[in-house]
Amino acid sequence: MEQTKLALADISISPLTIGCWSFGGEDGSYWGAQSQQAVNELVAEALDNGINTFDTAFGYNDGRSEQSLGEALGRRRREAVIINKIPLQTAEQLPGYRQAVEDSLKRLKTDQIDLMLIHWPTRDQDLLRANLEALQSVQANGLVRAVGVSNFGPGALRVAREMGFPVVLNELAYNLMTRAIESEVLPICLENQIGIAAYMPLMQGILTGKYESLADIPPQRRRSIQFDSRLNPDARHGGTGAEAEVLVLLDAMRQISDSSGIPQSILATAWILAKPGVSTVVAGCRSVNQLRENARAVETRLPADVLSALDRASQPLLEKMDGELDLWQSGSASRIW
Repeated sequence: MEQTKLALADISISPLTIGCWSFGGEDGSYWGAQSQQAVNELVAEALDNGINTFDTAFGYNDGRSEQSLGEALGRRRREAVIINKIPLQTAEQLPGYRQAVEDSLKRLKTDQIDLMLIHWPTRDQDLLRANLEALQSVQANGLVRAVGVSNFGPGALRVAREMGFPVVLNELAYNLMTRAIESEVLPICLENQIGIAAYMPLMQGILTGKYESLADIPPQRRRSIQFDSRLNPDARHGGTGAEAEVLVLLDAMRQISDSSGIPQSILATAWILAKPGVSTVVAGCRSVNQLRENARAVETRLPADVLSALDRASQPLLEKMDGELDLWQSGSASRIW
């Protein structure tokens, strides 16, 4: 798979990034159990095919995702690009920032992380600046090759730019159901040569076409702002959603898939990579077969008429969800600003 060099770092990443949230999962965890053998096979298959980028986080399965990824990479570590995400540290935690990163390095069995991102911002600008400074300090000490952010909107990006913080990558939710980054965030990233890593390309399976109706979608997958929170105790956004517009999109995707012969999951992923500024799509994988399907999707080039049809199908949902950047908290409670 052809790799792309990030504009602001000497790092080349594949258009498909393996999302590692499920790695190290046990019974009862969000994505369920995943054996180390399955992870080993998946990682080897990815590297063998030029898919070199892996996305994990301190919080994924309480650090077991990092451990599982480190185990699977083994002697092939230098072939891979690891994107890791550190949670925002409180004022009390900040003195231990370097130790937290060193602990992560131990879990990953490596001496350096390629790209370290702040997982979520805060509206407390003093605390945000302190975290950005701490991340720069571990980069200066050689523990991290390059730095970036995750879920940063226009305001948080402005703070980073004012500090001269060298944002290489911004990881954001971006798919046919959530296009809010297009109005402000994506133009800012394009202007400043910040790569976009688009996560949740299939909206946790909703865009694959496997659910016949909204009621068939598990409650855990209906926690986002597109769904009526009054009907789901797992939701915390408090809004009424945009379920009619979701149905318009899903129905249109079925028709576009039928007429084009392209599976819905491939339509959803290939559409993202056709958008300017998107450097990679972060897609979770639980098996070699899923990996191969995702690889096929990122290497598919959709015809112009199909892209236009998908744009039109998702436009009503885009308009209804205008300005909503946080998938799980809306309005003044949004963590993305």
